[in-house]
Amino acid sequence: MGGNNLSVPIDHAKKTGVLSLQGKKIEKFPEDIFELRRNLRTLDLSRNRLEELPDDIGCLQMLRTLKLEDNQIGVLPKPMGNLGKLEALHLTGNPLMDWPTQIHRCTNIKHLDLSRCRISEIPDSISCLKKLDYLCLSNNRIQRIPEGMCDLKLVEIDLNQNEVAVIPSAFTKNESLRVLRLDYNSITIAGIPNEILADTTISTLSLEGNPLDVRKFREMAGYDKYLERYAATKRKCD
Repeated sequence: MGGNNLSVPIDHAKKTGVLSLQGKKIEKFPEDIFELRRNLRTLDLSRNRLEELPDDIGCLQMLRTLKLEDNQIGVLPKPMGNLGKLEALHLTGNPLMDWPTQIHRCTNIKHLDLSRCRISEIPDSISCLKKLDYLCLSNNRIQRIPEGMCDLKLVEIDLNQNEVAVIPSAFTKNESLRVLRLDYNSITIAGIPNEILADTTISTLSLEGNPLDVRKFREMAGYDKYLERYAATKRKCD
């Protein structure tokens, strides 16, 4: 996409702080974007053909929302960590393979979506993202939920379609967690501690498609307490 084709959205973004270039078949990060480094708050480059991001992306320090879904990005540049005001990062559908530790310096992130990124491991150092309240890691290859993730004040976690076998009892430390989605993993009754049902604030625990006996699940100690929380949440929504 040539510079001339960018002139209209760039000029508009100078006024609004919002630049949307989704689905434009862009193969290289447009340098024209750096004209907006002083006021760009939202950048949407989803559904393009980007394979990498330039180091200079770290100069977009007013950026609060960055959408890069469905590109071909394999590694994030280290200067991504300079995006100190970033609150929402969407990387769905990029072949990252490894967890992007570069983002751990983006300590204001609240919303992180790394679904369909071929990730197999979550590092304990995720605990650096202390303001994170929504985390989507669905459709990856994750087998274990680390202790560091349980230390966060997450409100909603989506780990659907992974390979998790055990729900950590350490989630009892998180008094903010309301929704835990674990559909289509490898969880059996043995992988669900009673404390998860009895002693957490989780009101939606989604376990569809796991190899567990539903009858035995409903007979677990603490299931009645979980059901009370679930029903109370349903009443609020109705």
